[in-house]
Amino acid sequence: MTAATAPKIFYTNGSYEYWGRGGSLIHTTADGKQDAPLPAATKIYFLAGTQHGPAERPERDKTQQPTNPSDYRWTLRALLVAMNNWLKDGVEPPPSQYPRLDKDQLAPFEAIPFPNWPGLKLPSRTLHALRLDFGPDFAAKGIMREPPRIGTPYPTLVPRVSIEDGNEKSGVRPVDLRVPLATYTGWNLRSPEIGAPDMLSDMKGSFIPFARTRAEREAAKDPRPSLEERYKGRDDYLAKVRVAAGELVRERFLLQGDVDAVVRQAGERWDFVTR
Repeated sequence: MTAATAPKIFYTNGSYEYWGRGGSLIHTTADGKQDAPLPAATKIYFLAGTQHGPAERPERDKTQQPTNPSDYRWTLRALLVAMNNWLKDGVEPPPSQYPRLDKDQLAPFEAIPFPNWPGLKLPSRTLHALRLDFGPDFAAKGIMREPPRIGTPYPTLVPRVSIEDGNEKSGVRPVDLRVPLATYTGWNLRSPEIGAPDMLSDMKGSFIPFARTRAEREAAKDPRPSLEERYKGRDDYLAKVRVAAGELVRERFLLQGDVDAVVRQAGERWDFVTR
Protein backbone atom coordinates (compact mmCIF):
# COMPACT_ATOMS: atom_id res chain seq x y z
CA MET A 1 0.00 0.00 0.00
CA THR A 2 1.33 3.44 -0.94
CA ALA A 3 0.56 6.89 0.42
CA ALA A 4 -1.63 7.44 -2.62
CA THR A 5 -3.78 4.39 -1.96
CA ALA A 6 -3.78 4.33 1.85
CA PRO A 7 -7.29 5.03 3.18
CA LYS A 8 -7.90 8.13 5.23
CA ILE A 9 -9.26 7.15 8.64
CA PHE A 10 -10.90 8.92 11.57
CA TYR A 11 -11.17 7.00 14.85
CA THR A 12 -13.76 8.46 17.23
CA ASN A 13 -14.21 7.03 20.71
CA GLY A 14 -16.01 8.31 23.78
CA SER A 15 -15.10 7.99 27.42
CA TYR A 16 -16.93 4.70 27.88
CA GLU A 17 -14.65 3.06 25.31
CA TYR A 18 -11.68 3.74 27.60
CA TRP A 19 -13.44 2.39 30.70
CA GLY A 20 -15.30 -0.51 29.16
CA ARG A 21 -13.58 -1.45 25.88
CA GLY A 22 -9.83 -0.92 26.33
CA GLY A 23 -9.91 2.15 24.08
CA SER A 24 -6.41 3.29 25.05
CA LEU A 25 -4.94 0.33 23.16
CA ILE A 26 -5.67 1.95 19.80
CA HIS A 27 -2.94 4.54 20.46
CA THR A 28 -0.55 3.04 23.02
CA THR A 29 1.92 0.21 22.82
CA ALA A 30 0.61 -3.16 23.99
CA ASP A 31 2.35 -2.79 27.35
CA GLY A 32 0.60 0.54 27.95
CA LYS A 33 3.89 2.36 28.56
CA GLN A 34 4.29 4.52 25.44
CA ASP A 35 2.24 6.37 22.87
CA ALA A 36 2.11 4.49 19.57
CA PRO A 37 2.90 6.40 16.35
CA LEU A 38 -0.02 7.21 14.04
CA PRO A 39 0.07 6.80 10.26
CA ALA A 40 -0.10 10.08 8.37
CA ALA A 41 -3.56 9.29 7.01
CA THR A 42 -5.02 8.47 10.43
CA LYS A 43 -6.61 10.86 12.92
CA ILE A 44 -7.92 10.03 16.39
CA TYR A 45 -10.58 12.12 18.10
CA PHE A 46 -11.50 11.39 21.70
CA LEU A 47 -15.04 12.60 22.43
CA ALA A 48 -14.42 13.63 26.02
CA GLY A 49 -17.06 13.22 28.70
CA THR A 50 -19.37 10.87 26.78
CA GLN A 51 -20.97 7.46 27.13
CA HIS A 52 -21.27 5.04 24.19
CA GLY A 53 -24.36 6.79 22.83
CA PRO A 54 -25.81 10.00 24.31
CA ALA A 55 -28.77 9.48 26.61
CA GLU A 56 -31.97 11.21 25.50
CA ARG A 57 -32.21 12.67 29.00
CA PRO A 58 -30.41 12.02 32.29
CA GLU A 59 -32.22 9.22 34.09
CA ARG A 60 -31.34 6.18 36.13
CA ASP A 61 -31.43 3.26 33.70
CA LYS A 62 -30.77 0.49 36.23
CA THR A 63 -27.72 2.56 37.16
CA GLN A 64 -26.50 4.25 40.32
CA GLN A 65 -26.16 7.66 38.62
CA PRO A 66 -28.27 9.33 35.92
CA THR A 67 -27.05 8.44 32.44
CA ASN A 68 -24.84 10.80 30.44
CA PRO A 69 -26.64 13.02 27.87
CA SER A 70 -23.55 14.79 26.47
CA ASP A 71 -24.40 15.00 22.77
CA TYR A 72 -21.34 14.31 20.63
CA ARG A 73 -23.38 14.25 17.42
CA TRP A 74 -22.52 17.94 16.95
CA THR A 75 -18.83 16.99 16.84
CA LEU A 76 -19.46 14.13 14.43
CA ARG A 77 -21.30 16.47 12.05
CA ALA A 78 -18.27 18.75 11.94
CA LEU A 79 -15.89 15.82 11.49
CA LEU A 80 -17.99 14.52 8.60
CA VAL A 81 -17.46 17.85 6.84
CA ALA A 82 -13.75 17.71 7.68
CA MET A 83 -13.44 14.22 6.20
CA ASN A 84 -15.25 15.30 3.05
CA ASN A 85 -12.94 18.30 2.65
CA TRP A 86 -9.90 16.06 3.20
CA LEU A 87 -11.00 13.57 0.55
CA LYS A 88 -12.37 16.05 -1.97
CA ASP A 89 -10.06 19.05 -1.68
CA GLY A 90 -7.04 17.81 0.27
CA VAL A 91 -7.77 20.13 3.21
CA GLU A 92 -5.97 18.78 6.28
CA PRO A 93 -8.51 17.98 9.04
CA PRO A 94 -8.16 19.18 12.63
CA PRO A 95 -5.18 17.67 14.45
CA SER A 96 -5.81 14.48 16.38
CA GLN A 97 -7.15 15.11 19.87
CA TYR A 98 -6.74 12.21 22.27
CA PRO A 99 -5.16 11.57 25.69
CA ARG A 100 -1.43 10.94 25.49
CA LEU A 101 1.07 9.43 27.87
CA ASP A 102 3.76 11.95 26.96
CA LYS A 103 1.42 14.72 28.13
CA ASP A 104 0.41 12.89 31.32
CA GLN A 105 -3.19 12.65 30.12
CA LEU A 106 -3.63 8.88 30.59
CA ALA A 107 -3.25 6.73 33.68
CA PRO A 108 -4.51 3.53 35.32
CA PHE A 109 -7.91 4.33 36.82
CA GLU A 110 -6.58 3.72 40.35
CA ALA A 111 -4.11 6.58 39.89
CA ILE A 112 -6.67 9.20 38.89
CA PRO A 113 -7.82 11.50 41.71
CA PHE A 114 -11.55 12.10 41.43
CA PRO A 115 -13.58 14.61 43.48
CA ASN A 116 -15.35 12.52 46.09
CA TRP A 117 -17.97 13.08 48.75
CA PRO A 118 -20.14 10.95 51.05
CA GLY A 119 -22.60 8.76 49.18
CA LEU A 120 -20.74 8.78 45.86
CA LYS A 121 -19.54 5.32 44.88
CA LEU A 122 -16.59 5.21 42.48
CA PRO A 123 -15.60 2.33 40.18
CA SER A 124 -13.37 -0.32 41.68
CA ARG A 125 -12.33 -1.75 38.30
CA THR A 126 -12.40 -1.23 34.56
CA LEU A 127 -13.03 -3.83 31.87
CA HIS A 128 -9.91 -5.20 30.19
CA ALA A 129 -9.03 -6.62 26.81
CA LEU A 130 -7.91 -10.23 27.29
CA ARG A 131 -4.95 -11.89 25.60
CA LEU A 132 -6.45 -14.83 23.71
CA ASP A 133 -4.35 -17.68 22.33
CA PHE A 134 -6.25 -19.46 19.53
CA GLY A 135 -3.49 -22.00 18.94
CA PRO A 136 -0.44 -22.44 16.71
CA ASP A 137 -2.42 -22.89 13.47
CA PHE A 138 -4.65 -19.84 13.79
CA ALA A 139 -2.46 -17.27 12.03
CA ALA A 140 -1.13 -19.50 9.24
CA LYS A 141 -4.06 -21.83 8.55
CA GLY A 142 -7.06 -20.17 10.11
CA ILE A 143 -7.65 -23.17 12.35
CA MET A 144 -8.96 -21.90 15.65
CA ARG A 145 -8.67 -23.54 19.04
CA GLU A 146 -11.89 -23.14 20.99
CA PRO A 147 -12.04 -22.10 23.68
CA PRO A 148 -8.86 -20.07 23.43
CA ARG A 149 -6.36 -19.96 26.24
CA ILE A 150 -6.82 -16.77 28.24
CA GLY A 151 -3.69 -14.89 29.24
CA THR A 152 -2.95 -11.80 31.29
CA PRO A 153 -5.17 -8.85 30.30
CA TYR A 154 -3.64 -6.00 28.34
CA PRO A 155 -3.01 -2.91 30.47
CA THR A 156 -5.67 -0.30 29.77
CA LEU A 157 -5.60 3.36 30.75
CA VAL A 158 -8.27 6.03 31.16
CA PRO A 159 -8.18 9.81 30.60
CA ARG A 160 -7.21 12.04 33.50
CA VAL A 161 -9.82 14.39 34.94
CA SER A 162 -9.91 17.79 36.60
CA ILE A 163 -9.89 17.42 40.37
CA GLU A 164 -12.11 20.52 40.54
CA ASP A 165 -15.08 19.06 38.68
CA GLY A 166 -14.22 15.48 37.64
CA ASN A 167 -14.41 16.23 33.91
CA GLU A 168 -11.84 14.93 31.46
CA LYS A 169 -9.07 17.32 30.43
CA SER A 170 -8.01 15.98 27.01
CA GLY A 171 -9.59 15.25 23.66
CA VAL A 172 -12.39 17.15 21.94
CA ARG A 173 -14.07 18.84 24.91
CA PRO A 174 -17.63 19.96 24.09
CA VAL A 175 -19.45 22.89 25.67
CA ASP A 176 -20.70 20.45 28.34
CA LEU A 177 -17.13 20.22 29.66
CA ARG A 178 -15.95 23.73 28.83
CA VAL A 179 -18.92 25.33 30.59
CA PRO A 180 -20.09 22.49 32.84
CA LEU A 181 -23.27 22.00 34.82
CA ALA A 182 -22.21 18.57 36.01
CA THR A 183 -19.56 15.90 35.98
CA TYR A 184 -19.85 13.84 32.78
CA THR A 185 -18.18 10.43 32.94
CA GLY A 186 -17.71 7.39 30.74
CA TRP A 187 -18.55 5.08 33.65
CA ASN A 188 -21.66 4.27 35.63
CA LEU A 189 -22.25 1.47 38.11
CA ARG A 190 -25.05 -1.06 38.06
CA SER A 191 -27.95 -0.47 40.41
CA PRO A 192 -28.00 -2.81 43.44
CA GLU A 193 -31.53 -3.87 42.44
CA ILE A 194 -30.17 -5.77 39.42
CA GLY A 195 -27.09 -7.13 41.21
CA ALA A 196 -23.33 -6.76 40.79
CA PRO A 197 -23.31 -3.11 41.99
CA ASP A 198 -19.50 -2.96 41.76
CA MET A 199 -19.57 -3.62 38.01
CA LEU A 200 -19.70 -1.03 35.25
CA SER A 201 -23.05 -0.64 33.55
CA ASP A 202 -22.65 -1.61 29.91
CA MET A 203 -22.22 1.32 27.51
CA LYS A 204 -23.41 3.92 30.04
CA GLY A 205 -21.78 6.96 31.61
CA SER A 206 -22.81 9.24 34.46
CA PHE A 207 -24.31 12.70 34.74
CA ILE A 208 -23.67 14.05 38.24
CA PRO A 209 -25.00 17.63 38.52
CA PHE A 210 -23.29 20.27 40.61
CA ALA A 211 -25.14 21.56 43.65
CA ARG A 212 -27.27 24.60 42.87
CA THR A 213 -25.97 26.70 45.77
CA ARG A 214 -22.93 26.84 47.98
CA ALA A 215 -25.10 25.92 50.98
CA GLU A 216 -26.34 22.76 49.22
CA ARG A 217 -22.78 21.87 48.25
CA GLU A 218 -21.44 22.30 51.77
CA ALA A 219 -24.31 20.31 53.26
CA ALA A 220 -23.51 17.42 50.90
CA LYS A 221 -19.74 17.83 51.44
CA ASP A 222 -19.41 18.04 47.67
CA PRO A 223 -15.99 19.55 46.80
CA ARG A 224 -17.10 20.71 43.33
CA PRO A 225 -18.05 24.42 43.10
CA SER A 226 -21.81 24.93 42.85
CA LEU A 227 -23.70 26.59 39.98
CA GLU A 228 -24.11 29.67 42.17
CA GLU A 229 -20.32 29.87 42.55
CA ARG A 230 -19.69 29.37 38.83
CA TYR A 231 -22.35 31.49 37.10
CA LYS A 232 -24.35 34.62 37.80
CA GLY A 233 -27.45 32.93 36.42
CA ARG A 234 -28.93 31.39 33.29
CA ASP A 235 -28.03 34.30 30.99
CA ASP A 236 -24.42 34.32 32.19
CA TYR A 237 -24.19 30.58 31.69
CA LEU A 238 -25.58 30.75 28.14
CA ALA A 239 -23.26 33.63 27.25
CA LYS A 240 -20.31 31.48 28.30
CA VAL A 241 -21.72 28.55 26.29
CA ARG A 242 -21.88 30.72 23.18
CA VAL A 243 -18.24 31.76 23.65
CA ALA A 244 -17.23 28.10 24.07
CA ALA A 245 -19.22 27.18 20.95
CA GLY A 246 -17.31 29.84 19.02
CA GLU A 247 -14.05 28.28 20.17
CA LEU A 248 -15.19 24.90 18.88
CA VAL A 249 -16.16 26.42 15.52
CA ARG A 250 -12.66 27.89 15.18
CA GLU A 251 -11.18 24.51 16.08
CA ARG A 252 -13.46 22.91 13.43
CA PHE A 253 -15.21 20.63 15.91
CA LEU A 254 -18.56 22.41 15.55
CA LEU A 255 -20.37 23.81 12.52
CA GLN A 256 -21.31 27.48 12.63
CA GLY A 257 -24.84 26.57 11.61
CA ASP A 258 -25.21 24.37 14.70
CA VAL A 259 -24.23 27.01 17.29
CA ASP A 260 -27.77 28.23 18.02
CA ALA A 261 -29.00 24.66 18.47
CA VAL A 262 -26.15 23.89 20.85
CA VAL A 263 -26.95 26.99 22.92
CA ARG A 264 -30.64 26.07 22.95
CA GLN A 265 -29.79 22.55 24.12
CA ALA A 266 -27.59 24.01 26.86
CA GLY A 267 -30.48 26.16 28.03
CA GLU A 268 -32.69 23.11 28.31
CA ARG A 269 -29.99 21.39 30.34
CA TRP A 270 -29.77 24.40 32.69
CA ASP A 271 -33.53 24.28 33.22
CA PHE A 272 -33.35 20.55 33.94
CA VAL A 273 -30.60 20.94 36.54
CA THR A 274 -32.02 23.99 38.30
CA ARG A 275 -35.72 23.17 38.34
